[in-house]
Amino acid sequence: MLQWTFLAIALALATVAVRPKEAAPSPARSAVVAPGLFPLPCADAGPLRPHTRGYCLIRRHYVREAPRAALLRAAATLQARHPGTIVRYMEASWPIGTRPMPPHLSHGDGRQIDLALFYVDLKGLPLVAAPTRSGYGAYEPPLKSGDRRCTGATARAPGIAAPDPAAGRRWRLDEVRTAALVRLLAADPQVRRVFIEPHLKARLGLSDLGKVRFAGCRAARHDDHIHVDFF
Repeated sequence: MLQWTFLAIALALATVAVRPKEAAPSPARSAVVAPGLFPLPCADAGPLRPHTRGYCLIRRHYVREAPRAALLRAAATLQARHPGTIVRYMEASWPIGTRPMPPHLSHGDGRQIDLALFYVDLKGLPLVAAPTRSGYGAYEPPLKSGDRRCTGATARAPGIAAPDPAAGRRWRLDEVRTAALVRLLAADPQVRRVFIEPHLKARLGLSDLGKVRFAGCRAARHDDHIHVDFF
């Protein structure tokens, strides 16, 4: 499902320096920004940053004013509690302000954003960013096979199914920082809901949070990122 995103980022990076003058810009990459949308920070500074500047180059880093403020608050608070921590975002909205924004089932109107999980290396030392090029795909599988929700008749469709990472991977989920970020977001009145996989909600001790929900088996896995939906 997210292959389209990876390809778009690669194309943006490859064509940013040379673009045919006669080529008409697509609606998502035009200079027009829908009223009420604002860009997220793209600089390599501050507590909230893109996982890769590709998301800024293809202009999928727009949100509404209240979500922008909420994200900056959460990132600053988390950094104060865990010095050196950077909240990394991936896809938010394109500038035209309409949803859905492919390949997502939502996004596009400035009220949704995907945030990377936090990870540690095999020694337990924090990683500064998710261990994949896009920020997506570093799945944290259930600790027990019985905790997997989408199996059998409810298994995810081939287009959105994704395999677990290798058991010998060189990274693991940072449970402390990931849980802290989800709690900060869920406590913000601007946040409508937060999507993660049910096994992560239980594992991270978030069962008391009604805003933290399951996106369902028709959606992509949410044990490689946090989807935040704002009012």
